[in-house]
Amino acid sequence: MSAQTMPKLYQYNVCPFCWKAKAILGYKKIPYEPVEVHPLNKKEIRFSKNYKKVPIFVDEKGEQINDSTPIMRFIDQKFSDRPVFEKNDSAKKIEEQWLSWGDKVLVRALPPLIYQNIKDSLTAFDYITSVEKFGWFQQQYIKYSGAIVMTIVAKKSAKSQGITNPIQHLQKCLKDWEEAVGDKKFLGGDKPNAADLSIFGILKSIEELPAFILIKKQAKVYNWYQRTNNIALM
Repeated sequence: MSAQTMPKLYQYNVCPFCWKAKAILGYKKIPYEPVEVHPLNKKEIRFSKNYKKVPIFVDEKGEQINDSTPIMRFIDQKFSDRPVFEKNDSAKKIEEQWLSWGDKVLVRALPPLIYQNIKDSLTAFDYITSVEKFGWFQQQYIKYSGAIVMTIVAKKSAKSQGITNPIQHLQKCLKDWEEAVGDKKFLGGDKPNAADLSIFGILKSIEELPAFILIKKQAKVYNWYQRTNNIALM
């Protein structure tokens, strides 16, 4: 890929992994061009030979970085102002633990809640199709077919994870994160580290959905979320 004047982030607007990348870009005040990828034909990322998912980050020189955490590491190294990833070994170990937890536990807790039945799935797809770039007929097709598929997927995901009550499961996840942050402003102390921005990004992806009320009801988590939001987004 040839060089370009501004970094680009190829994304879905409601993708939790994309929001991880957007959080670190915002925190470091790095201008970039968000490129919304069409979920059906994915024509915007046809240039990517071996990776057909989002997020994809392409810097101003045309270097391509795939996947959320590698993108976060690349951005933190390339743009050294306001460092994010921990340097101290003990702090790094804790950070890596919660980075992994975000991707393996928290992200997987969301679909069983958001898509737990057809009604909730249709509500979610109402929002998804309103913020993505679809024509009317595509909106209707994606909304109804997507709602049916995701309800089935969510039920299978809940079963594989042993989740019988999606609300209680997410509440447990939020409580675990609350205890990890403790009395500090952030897991990283007085400033967010990579785990803070990662967890924030994952939760940010559902901010416009009914499930976000669970975050608002968990006062300490919501206060941390607002602190992070205030400094992580441009």
